[in-house]
Amino acid sequence: MDNRFKIINELENDRQERNIARDSIEFISILCRSIIPSNVLEIGTFNGYSALWFSIYSKKVTTIEIHSVYANIAKENFLKSGAENIELIHGNAVEILKNLKEKFDIIFIDAKKAEYKEYLELSLNILSDNGIILVDNTISHKDSMLDFFEYIERSTLYHQELNIGKGLMIISKLH
Repeated sequence: MDNRFKIINELENDRQERNIARDSIEFISILCRSIIPSNVLEIGTFNGYSALWFSIYSKKVTTIEIHSVYANIAKENFLKSGAENIELIHGNAVEILKNLKEKFDIIFIDAKKAEYKEYLELSLNILSDNGIILVDNTISHKDSMLDFFEYIERSTLYHQELNIGKGLMIISKLH
């Protein structure tokens, strides 16, 4: 068995509230198996659970974490798993997003809810033409993200909220 699955299962057995819901990440993994993304960006790493899932089905994963403790836990989990296609960037996602130059096929937003709108706006600049943005906690934390929802409703972006996990939204640019 791939060592990443071993670490994922350990994290699943010791599930933390901050981890993405199991049904949401399983849905995302089906998408990844279908799309086979070259480049995935994750905003909010926590313990590395979802980054490990992405690393199984993607060529490269870049993940951003602001909290030192979580960044160190995630690094340890990546090391134990043997995943060599994950780059962890420690710092403020808003500032980091302003400076990223590469394009991403999938961008996953699961960090500070009050900053979701800003994450989305900055992510649109680095989303590949046929890429998708996945946003977690759109049902459970809706009240903390009102400006995000107002922005989505006023935009020309395609978006669909799925009633899985704590709410998962898929967003893409319309062409």
